[in-house]
Amino acid sequence: MSKRSETAIQTRERLFDEALTLFSQKGYAATSIRDILDAAKVTQPTLYYHFAGKADLFQALIERYYDESHTWMSQVMAAESTVEGKLLAFAVSSFEYCGTDPRIPRLMFQTYFGPTVPEIDGILDKLTERRFRIVVDIMDEGIRQGILQAASADLLALTFCSLVDQPINLFSRKAHPKRYLTVELANAIIAIFLNGASTRSEFNAAE
Repeated sequence: MSKRSETAIQTRERLFDEALTLFSQKGYAATSIRDILDAAKVTQPTLYYHFAGKADLFQALIERYYDESHTWMSQVMAAESTVEGKLLAFAVSSFEYCGTDPRIPRLMFQTYFGPTVPEIDGILDKLTERRFRIVVDIMDEGIRQGILQAASADLLALTFCSLVDQPINLFSRKAHPKRYLTVELANAIIAIFLNGASTRSEFNAAE
């Protein structure tokens, strides 16, 4: 690899890293091109050499991290054959990946649940749908096996994802998310989802 190519790769990585920090702290709309240039210590022509603009940089950034997360999750889940095992692997891999760099979940939640920005509207939808469909497939499998009630797989998946993602949203804002996003928490979430939290028979369909 030539020195020029190596420098270009390093510059692109620096732009990604600084943009991730800024977007996760300030949000997409409040982060300006000038903010990114100053943080990455590059000129405007350099940024536009790598990306068409702020929206292009943002899209490349989140696609990169979603792809990494998807690969991470697929590797963990590949070893599981049961519905419970797959659900646990989904939760654990989500916790582990988000714990590696809290800026990533902060960016995702801030963007997805923040005010709509026309130039990036819909970018996250395609990526989050891919992750959601993984859970829907597990729910379909659980319904077929009689492990889960015969309900809407999409509704079950939404419920489960809410149980997993809300702790990520909360704890990614703390100084040390790994202290909270543990395997023990993942197991507790799976137990509540599969078995319920109530001891009252009228709330327990199995009795």
